[in-house]
Amino acid sequence: MVFYGRKRYVDILDCYLQQNLVSNGGYFDEVWFMSHTKDEDDVAWVEDLVSKTPEYKVVGKGVCEGKKYSCMWNYAVEDNTIYVKIDDDIVWIHPDAIPQLVQTRIALPHPYAISSNLVNSPVTGMEQYHYGAIHPFLPDPSTKPTFHATESWRVSEKQRYPKDELTDDYNIFDMIASYRGHPWLLISDDHYDLLKTPMGKYDQNRGGDPIAFGAAWKSWGIGAQQQYSLLYNLEQNKMQRYFFGRSIRYPENSLAPNASAIVAGDVNGPGGEQTYDTGYNRYNLNFCAVWGSDIRDQLPIADDDEQAITSDIPKRIGRPFLIDTRSVVAHFSFFTQQDGISKSDLLDRWRAYANEAVCAPNNLKMPWDLMCPNFRTDGGLGR
Repeated sequence: MVFYGRKRYVDILDCYLQQNLVSNGGYFDEVWFMSHTKDEDDVAWVEDLVSKTPEYKVVGKGVCEGKKYSCMWNYAVEDNTIYVKIDDDIVWIHPDAIPQLVQTRIALPHPYAISSNLVNSPVTGMEQYHYGAIHPFLPDPSTKPTFHATESWRVSEKQRYPKDELTDDYNIFDMIASYRGHPWLLISDDHYDLLKTPMGKYDQNRGGDPIAFGAAWKSWGIGAQQQYSLLYNLEQNKMQRYFFGRSIRYPENSLAPNASAIVAGDVNGPGGEQTYDTGYNRYNLNFCAVWGSDIRDQLPIADDDEQAITSDIPKRIGRPFLIDTRSVVAHFSFFTQQDGISKSDLLDRWRAYANEAVCAPNNLKMPWDLMCPNFRTDGGLGR
C-alpha cells in the first residue's frame, strides 16, 4: 500500500517495487497506490504507471482523495493477508528489507505491527547515531557550486570538508542550504568530529520536546546527515552498523492477534533476530507490516493514523509496536524538513543509485527538476 501523492519520489520507488514483485522473485502479489491527491498531473502520472504493470492498482480514488490517511486503512482488512504500508517518499530499500520485514511479521505474531528501520526518523536516527552508523557530514560551505555536476551516488568522490572552515556556530533549526543542488561533505572518519555536526549538537542538547517532534523531526540538516551517512555505509558495504536490535520473545500467554494472523506450523527461516520495542511511544509510520485482520479489529483508525497504529492501539490492547532493525529503508523528508533537504543533491543521488543497482535497463529514471536553464538531456551543455 503506497500512500501516494507525489510522482517525483514514486518514480524512484517504482524500481524497488518492481524488484519486489512476486513475478520478479519478490514478496508482493500486488501494489496498491492509495490515491491521496487531487493534483491532475500526479493522478494522470500514476494511472499511466499502473497501466504498464499488471500487479499495480490505484485504490481509493474518489474516496480517500483529500481526506485523512485513516481512510486508506479501511482497505487493509482481508484475512490471511499481510499489508506493507509504504510512504511515497521512500527513496531506498535494502534488497533484504521486505523479505526480512515480512518474515518477522510472520515469526512474531504478538506485536501489533512491525516497522522497518527508517533512515531519517527521530527515534531510529538517534539509535543509529549511538551505534556508529552516522558519520560527520556538513553541507558544502561554499555559497555557489564548487563541483561539476555528477550522476554518481558515491559520497567519497567529493573532496572532504575543509577543516579550516569547520565550526559548530550554527543553529540546527535555522540551517540555510548553501545553494540549490549542494552536496554534503565528509569531514573525516573520526567520530569525534560528529560533535560539530547537526546530530552531534542535538545529542548533546536534546531540549524538552518529545523525540517524535523534536529537532530530529524539524531539522532538515539532521535528516540529510542520516541519508548521506547511509550512502557512505553503502559505499563501504557496512550495513551491519544499522542492526542494533536484539531477539525479543514474548510470553506464550500474552495477548494474541486475530487467529487469521497466526501462521500454523513451525516457522523456520529469517525473522525477529534483531528487533527494537518502541515501548508504546510514537514512531514514524513510513514503512510497516500489519495483518489485515488486526487492522479490521481496530477500525475505524483515528485520523492521526501514526499515533493510533504506533502508540494508542498497541497500548490499549497490550501488543507492542516493533522495529526490525535488519529491514533498512530510507525516508526522504518530513514536511518540516522539505524546504532545505530538497535543495541538496540527495534526490539525484538516490536516483543514481537506483539506476545503477535496482532499475531494469528499460526503466532507468531521469531527473524531474532540471536545475539549469536550457539543460539538455542528450549529453550537450546548456548555457
